[in-house]
Amino acid sequence: MILSSEFKQKIIGVHGDSGEAWLRELPFHIARCEQIYGLKIGDPYKLTYHYVAQASMENGEEAVVKIGLPNHKDLIAECIALKILGSGNGMVKLIDDHLNQGLLILEKLNPGTMLSEVNCDETAVSIASSVMKKIWQPYAGDHDFPHLSDWMAGLRRVEKNIIAEKWIHKAEVLFDDLINSITKPILLHGDLHQDNILKKGKDWLAIDPKGVIGEAEYEVTSFSKNYLFDKKNPKDVLRKRLDLFEKELGLDRSRMIGWGFCQAILSACWCLEDGAACFEENLHLAKMYDAMM
Repeated sequence: MILSSEFKQKIIGVHGDSGEAWLRELPFHIARCEQIYGLKIGDPYKLTYHYVAQASMENGEEAVVKIGLPNHKDLIAECIALKILGSGNGMVKLIDDHLNQGLLILEKLNPGTMLSEVNCDETAVSIASSVMKKIWQPYAGDHDFPHLSDWMAGLRRVEKNIIAEKWIHKAEVLFDDLINSITKPILLHGDLHQDNILKKGKDWLAIDPKGVIGEAEYEVTSFSKNYLFDKKNPKDVLRKRLDLFEKELGLDRSRMIGWGFCQAILSACWCLEDGAACFEENLHLAKMYDAMM
């Protein structure tokens, strides 16, 4: 099995020795899943933090399999989030789950066009907003999902002086203020950007939910920053996206900007932890948000 060095680096960066062992066993693990659950697993998609591939089931139905570390908290949260957020018909269907094998079996979305292929940014924001309206659910305490306050811990795990202390401190203070003033906590997707919204027939559905408790204004941060720095004027594009989300969803602009700044600094910290090359871009984004505040 040929796996990219980038995928291996991410798995080991997140899971350490357990991730390294999982990578070694992955070909045998895939074969076990095929044998036990009657699957025929095909070629993988572009891999990030899980092994995701096309598959066919015993009844001939097309599917997608997602394989991660068995009984890992992130995969458990995703599995439960798929069930809860999918109640509004804005989420890919979970066909079956076998968490003790680290396996999720999902419906295959056809044609599977990513929202990132929609060239008009205004149209893309409108589609994303409609998906958000369908999937957001009030948090009913059904599962111990992570809270945005849990994610804030990532700000202090980076080595000092790599990110200027003033940015870390500002993000911590702002994070704390925003979290303590959330009035309507809801279950969010947590990473709802253009590549996580796919077309099924005439509908658009979300995939790959993180499952995190927060507020609506946080949800737009992933979309707003994605496919931003390939644009001619990123600052203008970012402002326009915030304008559109404010109009489409009736969100608080100042809170969107605050969450955007915090998420950018947090993402910069995560990039450093994972050894990914996205640190500088996220720090640049944070400075753009800072100029808006």
